[in-house]
Amino acid sequence: MAIRIRDLEVAAMATVPEDLLPEAAAMALGIPRDHIRGLNIVKRSLDARRKARIVYHYQVDVELQDEDQVLARTASIADKAPIPDRSLPLDALSIGDAQFRHRPVIVGSGPAGTFAALTLATIGKPAVVVERGEAVEQRLRTVNKLRGQGELNTESNYCFGEGGAGTFSDGKLTCGRNHPLIRYVFDQWVRFGAREDILWDAKPHIGTDYLMRIAKNMRSHLIEAGTSFQFGRRLIDFRSGGKTARYIVVLDNGDEIPTDHLVLAIGHSARDTYQMLLDRGLAIVPKPYAMGVRIEHPQDQINRIQYGSCSLPRAAEYKLVSHVRDRGIWTFCMCPGGHLLPTSAEAGHLAINGMSYHARNSGFANAAVVVNVLREDFYKGHALDGMRFQQEVERRAFAAGGGGYISPAQRLVDFVAGRESRGELKSTYQPGVANARLDQILPGFITESLRVAMTDYNNKMRGYLSSDAIVAGVESKTSSPISLPRGEDLQSLSHPGIFPAGEGAGFAGGIVSAALDGVRIGRALVTDAIAMAAHQQSLH
Repeated sequence: MAIRIRDLEVAAMATVPEDLLPEAAAMALGIPRDHIRGLNIVKRSLDARRKARIVYHYQVDVELQDEDQVLARTASIADKAPIPDRSLPLDALSIGDAQFRHRPVIVGSGPAGTFAALTLATIGKPAVVVERGEAVEQRLRTVNKLRGQGELNTESNYCFGEGGAGTFSDGKLTCGRNHPLIRYVFDQWVRFGAREDILWDAKPHIGTDYLMRIAKNMRSHLIEAGTSFQFGRRLIDFRSGGKTARYIVVLDNGDEIPTDHLVLAIGHSARDTYQMLLDRGLAIVPKPYAMGVRIEHPQDQINRIQYGSCSLPRAAEYKLVSHVRDRGIWTFCMCPGGHLLPTSAEAGHLAINGMSYHARNSGFANAAVVVNVLREDFYKGHALDGMRFQQEVERRAFAAGGGGYISPAQRLVDFVAGRESRGELKSTYQPGVANARLDQILPGFITESLRVAMTDYNNKMRGYLSSDAIVAGVESKTSSPISLPRGEDLQSLSHPGIFPAGEGAGFAGGIVSAALDGVRIGRALVTDAIAMAAHQQSLH
């Protein structure tokens, strides 16, 4: 048994505040420090509401010599620590009955595809993972060419490749902690290389440097468990496999793979694949999404707004929301101490995003500020109208930057005022930024919504509307513009045996929800394999 202390305060000025926890716990419980046999952090959150006294709040579990006696007199601040649930995602299934005639084929190696593969490998049912982009080692060299020389590889870039688009992000783990599989997913990330603080920080993030390490380690583990990876291979077709398999999966090198279970974890930018799936009759519907810009401030400006005169060892972040009539405008994927980067996946199109390394020490803070794009804004009767709306804005942004994947940019104050910016614009974005009227490149309803929101944000964070802040863009890939409808069994409504998954299929909105969806998909494949085996047995 252990005692859970519900709230311990530690000054945020401490370089390593966790070092102060044993002494703080002993003081709160009124016991000598050496009576504490063990201490485990459950949760940490930063409280910056009082600028003169910024503190961390901790929940901790402590093991003591005389726990019952201490608990009896400290019930106002402590409880018995609950026993953690360490059940695995497949514990409730009769996995011994799962017999796959052919290996499942998983298209896409982002969080959804990788966690689907991991779930299957855990029970000795390895899959084939097909990824159009490169493994992270080669992918890093390829994207560095894009940032340094403006050379885009349309098959391997910041959107396509091992780990998915989220590999180059802040790695912010934004998802409710109440889902029963959340702890499992977080434990796997720690197992494969993430820092343990993601298990207890109220606002955990992994960072691009750690995300690349995790992707490599998960790949090595999966290969050892029998999973095979085909990098640099793109899904170009599928057809019926007749009596021997549900489908034949066709790759761009001519390989044909029979399978009964095809997982489509294709990501939010696989536009050519969307078209192919539509042409083959797969159920696809348009869905609302969001579009906007990236706002970049010097990090010390955001620190001063959030922390006042205090100098804390962590870069400040923010999360803001506003509304204009029926539209929401909100910050997305905020990257403290981060970098802006080009997330184009098509030649002649410009899209940008943000990422952070774990240290968050670039000296700049960036965040997407995006506006609801409603169905009525783009829909003309075709399932891919939302995608075409994205493409048109990206083409205009590319042209305004002058080519070479240079981003159009304005000072934030000029964007709000509707005027051209002058002078040098300082930014982390590579290949570089160019002065341009971004307010005229975006659709009018997005520009006007952003202008209203910027004024609102400045009222909430005095100093946000700054001449040192820039607007760059466009941020057009917050989510997929389509959805691949599926039933309760997670199979496509039009094609049994095809399992749409993750962000590209419209069922996730970040790396946590995508990973969770991958686990659910893995479970669904096992359930379906059991049902298929039972059906075959009944025929005999």
